[in-house]
Amino acid sequence: MGLMLAAPVAVPVAAMDYAAGVPGDEVGRLVRAAMAEAGEAVPDFADPPRAYPPCGGNVHVQPRQGSWSTAEISCDAPVWSRALRTGAMAAGSAARLPAQDVQGTGRMVVTLARSLPRGTVLTAGDIVLAPADARQPDEIFTDPAQVIGRRTKAALGEGKPLLLRQLEPVWLVAKGSHVLLAARAGGLSVSAPAEALEDGGMGDVIRVLNLSSQREVKVMVTGQNSVTAQTNMR
Repeated sequence: MGLMLAAPVAVPVAAMDYAAGVPGDEVGRLVRAAMAEAGEAVPDFADPPRAYPPCGGNVHVQPRQGSWSTAEISCDAPVWSRALRTGAMAAGSAARLPAQDVQGTGRMVVTLARSLPRGTVLTAGDIVLAPADARQPDEIFTDPAQVIGRRTKAALGEGKPLLLRQLEPVWLVAKGSHVLLAARAGGLSVSAPAEALEDGGMGDVIRVLNLSSQREVKVMVTGQNSVTAQTNMR
């Protein structure tokens, strides 16, 4: 078994055993390999979260309706087909002509000024504003202040619009940070220093270590580095 690409591109690969299913990361690898062999720029896209069905025959990868914005993955024994959105832009799109707003949207979006590795904390020097493509998703940013200081979740390519899913969430409480732990009982309110054992956003329930008692407790995030213990939490 191996990967077979739609004509006119055909690339031989080592035989693979997909009798137990095609893992999500393997699907992503096959699609990226097919796009690269077809001479397409490979965008940053997520692998399928779950494995595709078993395949005892050949796995085929081809662009859907001639566009690599969606890759079609299929098997001939047993017969099945799945689609995977890659986000690749069609030739001649605004993504390939960043100096012109060819779609006429008039909107400028936050774009990467250089390629960045995973885990980079964004600075003003990492980004530029570039004309938007009318087909770009709603999760793009239009204000650099929305992204500066945030951390990338994956390696990202130069010239690509920055997407919400590519950035780590904004946490009000970060793991390892010192927080103020408030507790209320019997009409009384007390507070104590604590250390966050997990990241958390507003309303999230996380674990913290009470530095006074050295006890681990569950709390609710109520603000920036502020948490509240509740008597009914377990």
